[in-house]
Amino acid sequence: MAKKSMFLIVLLATLFPLSKLYADPSIINLQVNYEDPDDMSDPFPRSPILVPTLYLDGYTLTAGTGTLGSTIQLLDEDDNVVFSTFIYIEGDIYLPTSLSGTYTIQVLRGSQTFEGEITL
Repeated sequence: MAKKSMFLIVLLATLFPLSKLYADPSIINLQVNYEDPDDMSDPFPRSPILVPTLYLDGYTLTAGTGTLGSTIQLLDEDDNVVFSTFIYIEGDIYLPTSLSGTYTIQVLRGSQTFEGEITL
């Protein structure tokens, strides 16, 4: 009986690793917007745009590549800024737990604005 129990435990551990029990952070899909999209003086950028990488896990926002020196804002459905922070280093940002619902997230970097949507 003990061998069968041990075999069952090993089998379940290999089929369902513990890492699957924990939520993986979700990457936030961002789209680039320009301050003046009608300005066609240089319609072809000289270099590709580095889209910032953000991950959301509960109320923890992780700022990855391309976020250093940017400002992150959360806007509610009326376009009011409900949270804003400047990124000094790449890493975790803890969002207020009082926020709930769907928000527009903006990453402001120079003349570029990257926008996405998150749900808390």
